[in-house]
Amino acid sequence: MAYVAHDPIEDLVTLRDRARVEVGKVVVGHDDAVDLLLVAALAHGHVLIEGPPGSAKTLLARSMAHVLGAQFKRIQFTPDLSPDEVTGYNVMKGGENVFRRGVVFTNVLLADEINRTPPRTQAALLEAMQERTVTVDGRTHQLPDPFLVIATQNPYEHEGIFPLPESQLDRFLFKIDLDYADPESERIMLQLPHTGVTPDMLGEIRALLGVVGIERVRGMLDLTQVSDEVAGYVVRVVRHTRENPTLELGASSRAAIHLLSASKAHARLDGRDYVSVEDVRAMAPHVLTHRLIARGNNGASAQAVRDALRA
Repeated sequence: MAYVAHDPIEDLVTLRDRARVEVGKVVVGHDDAVDLLLVAALAHGHVLIEGPPGSAKTLLARSMAHVLGAQFKRIQFTPDLSPDEVTGYNVMKGGENVFRRGVVFTNVLLADEINRTPPRTQAALLEAMQERTVTVDGRTHQLPDPFLVIATQNPYEHEGIFPLPESQLDRFLFKIDLDYADPESERIMLQLPHTGVTPDMLGEIRALLGVVGIERVRGMLDLTQVSDEVAGYVVRVVRHTRENPTLELGASSRAAIHLLSASKAHARLDGRDYVSVEDVRAMAPHVLTHRLIARGNNGASAQAVRDALRA
């Protein structure tokens, strides 16, 4: 049964809480990641999830697709994956060119281990993520709406991988660093129903929105109030990263737009129709850190965001 909203502000708070409960049927101890995925879905954003093997990256993505009540497809990114398999291709049928849709034609696309495929195939997602379209042989095809990419990668693999270029990282609204759950959550996890080693509760997750519901609550974001103070703070934070001497590359103008959109969704899920500075502070580490290029110090990007938020 689809989730039906009555009072928009109150029900988005309820939506957040119920999403945690539904995902918690199979993934325990990652409420913050659930919140971020929900923010991304409402803000028209894509998500990159990074974490060690067995930290529930794929399971979390599948669970959120169930919660959203949208069409879901998964593709394993491998070294031999071709761009055509992602976007689609034309074939001759009855003397005419017929377009065969690729896996990207869905509402929620799980791009598993995206950094294990070469740049040419990674780039096949660029147009889809930015424009929500695919162009093949000069003809443009519209993707379904909503369209959300949830990509995963393992930061501990160093052989046979192709790191995402800055242009692609900038297309992701969030990068979520997913670690192992805490001891209590792991204990609860062991008590969940399984069929062998496979979680047995995915089918029990209730769809809370559906395509129509997603569009309805997305429309609320455009009505969210943003004061001059908050807008100015977003600009100061982004521009401060460009002036930081520890960074080779600061945050883009697209990053500022993404940060404000995420802050609007965060405010709505917190029960407010206006954005506060605290919303910006909560979203900035997830929106900005992966877009910054540090000068030889792996921790410099995160520190630069912290410094910018104090500016």
